Amino acid sequence: MKPTSLSAILYRIQGISLKWKLLIPFLSFSFLGTVILVYIGLSSQLKLIKNEEKKECLFLYKQFLTEIDHKKIRALSLATVIAGNPEVQRLLAERDQNGLAKLLSPIFRQLKTKYGILHLHFHIPSAKSFLRLHLPKARGEIISYRATVMEAMKTGETVAGLERGMAGLGIRGVVPIYHGGVLVGSVEVGYPLGRHFLEDLKRNWGADFTVFEKIPQKTYKKLSTTLKGRTEFPLRKYVSQDQAKNPIILISPPGYRDKTVLLGAVTNYADKVVAQVEIEDDRKDILERLSKTQTLMFAVGAGGILISFILVWVVSIAFLRPIKEIVKEAQEIADGKTGITLEQRPADEMGELTRSLTRMTDALNERQAQIENYARTLEIRIKERTADLVASEEKYRTLVEHAPLIVYRVLNDGITEFINHRFTEILGYSIEEAVRDKQFWREKICGQDECQVGDAAITSWDLAVESRVERVVRDRDGNPHTFIDHAIPQRDHQGHVKWIDGIMMDITRLKELQERALQTEEVRTLGEISARFAHEMRNPLVSAGGFARRLRDSLPEADPHHKLANIIVEDVSRLEGILRIIFKMIEPITLSMSEVDLNKLLMAAVAELDDKIRQRRVEIVESLAASPPKIQGDEELLNRAFENLLKEAILSVPEGERVFLSTSKEADLAVVVISHRAEGLSEEDLTQFFFPRFTAKSESAILNLPLSKIIIHRHGGKIDLHRKTGDVIVLTIELPAEPPNQPGESVV
Repeated sequence: MKPTSLSAILYRIQGISLKWKLLIPFLSFSFLGTVILVYIGLSSQLKLIKNEEKKECLFLYKQFLTEIDHKKIRALSLATVIAGNPEVQRLLAERDQNGLAKLLSPIFRQLKTKYGILHLHFHIPSAKSFLRLHLPKARGEIISYRATVMEAMKTGETVAGLERGMAGLGIRGVVPIYHGGVLVGSVEVGYPLGRHFLEDLKRNWGADFTVFEKIPQKTYKKLSTTLKGRTEFPLRKYVSQDQAKNPIILISPPGYRDKTVLLGAVTNYADKVVAQVEIEDDRKDILERLSKTQTLMFAVGAGGILISFILVWVVSIAFLRPIKEIVKEAQEIADGKTGITLEQRPADEMGELTRSLTRMTDALNERQAQIENYARTLEIRIKERTADLVASEEKYRTLVEHAPLIVYRVLNDGITEFINHRFTEILGYSIEEAVRDKQFWREKICGQDECQVGDAAITSWDLAVESRVERVVRDRDGNPHTFIDHAIPQRDHQGHVKWIDGIMMDITRLKELQERALQTEEVRTLGEISARFAHEMRNPLVSAGGFARRLRDSLPEADPHHKLANIIVEDVSRLEGILRIIFKMIEPITLSMSEVDLNKLLMAAVAELDDKIRQRRVEIVESLAASPPKIQGDEELLNRAFENLLKEAILSVPEGERVFLSTSKEADLAVVVISHRAEGLSEEDLTQFFFPRFTAKSESAILNLPLSKIIIHRHGGKIDLHRKTGDVIVLTIELPAEPPNQPGESVV
């Protein structure tokens, strides 16, 4: 939809009668309130009913598990009675199968008929089946897979629980049998976990039960159920092979709207899940009661809405009658009728509105007289004000053109309306370039397509507040300049920003001096700290080394302690070497300044390292500036620094690869870049690259890297290391064309 069409629709909505403006909100609130109350009532009732259903399902689940426990206890009791029979003990000890079968067959038939016993099984040591009264012909096989039997044989204790045997999954109780104090076997009594067991539960509690046995194929197979003539519930959709033991309750699952289903784990004697039980409870009566309650609540809500409509209609008509009368009188005033006398009304809102109209009529007459008088003198005032503005503008332009600052004005559409000539002197752009390009200020001054949040320009436009920010701007040649940008927004009568007036102060030189001063102070402080620690360490280390050598020399070489003393001497010698390197790094440096050609200096350093370059088969790829950058510095110290840095690069790069060396000049800086591939350098290694690293294979170049950094800093330069891509690292050294100190100064 077009914006104009949308505006027209909104305008028509706003133009409806005040009566409907009252009726629609009140009726809407009434409708929403009724719907919310009905929803809350139904939701609360449904939540309570579902909680009760869950409690009922959990109760049925507990009854199911309790019934299994009762069966286990009964099976264990019967097995204990049989195991305690002396005749049974004797016959089993003598391995008399016929005698044992003859003795117990009548008892087994009676137990099977009266109590539902399905299994009566005797075992002998070494996990062998001796006699199955329920399957007399099946005997003699090894039953080591029967965990309950193995546990009873091993511990001599009774064991009961769910377990799968030859006859299937059942509730079994196993009791060891002793004869003359010797374990002669065990007896097992078992109940089936079948349809008869589940039908008893259904008769007692009214719900349907289905048992699914866990099988090795990582799924479940239906074992028995009380359901008839209905599709089997999709257990596998909700229960996995590794399902937790906590039961799952599903109220009205898909396809079973009138059912509440509980899926619960069934464990064996070792508390491992061997089956899942599905308990289904009918909830048709609950759904019917909910439907009746919903109908009743909707009827009551509709009646309430109708009554609210009638009451609001009556009140709105009574309320609008005096408003219509006042509107009629206001229209007469607007038509210019005079001598209108408004009817006096009570001291309510309508009365106050009537009195306001009376005051407005008086005020209009007074303003009309003032306007007529003002119109007679307006032309003279405009001429005087115009002359003052022209004079003020000329003074302003004269002032800003001679100010040592960049003064500008940027309109709200991005056009640079005014900028003084100082802008051209510093940045090299012409005033015409800045004025004709709407994106000039964002792209050239902000340095990006869109100024970031917090920038002076974006803050002044969006927040309409005065702001001050430090920014870096590149001139036409790409050289960076640092400015303090102070932007002041100017607003119209509605408070909207019309343009931004601002000044930019060039602080480039100040920032450079500040950075160099900080570097010098850092180097001085670190040198003093290092010197103090090194002096404090030297005396104890010398004493320890002397005593260690005397101790080693006093011991025979065959003495095992001689080897230990020699280790101490070697480690102390290593520490002494480290200390000598530290003293070397913190010793005062005196600069003998002269003009230095960086290209020649680097070539000399590469020539000094020619043997190592050949040894490691490294190629030095040179990209030196055509116009050699020259600086003021100590040639000997700079040669030492660059030789150490190049040596470190040659030792770090894999054999047969390349090291890239380049020089260039940027503004008043000479720049040297060394890049190469270095395997295995972490971010922490890059951060600590210029720290001393003492290893058994440490070269002097690596140990002298801190000294190289100190020499660069002493010449007023900067050294930076960063990772480019992958394992490629880039070392950038910047040196000023003029040194920060006079020749002959020294630093610690």
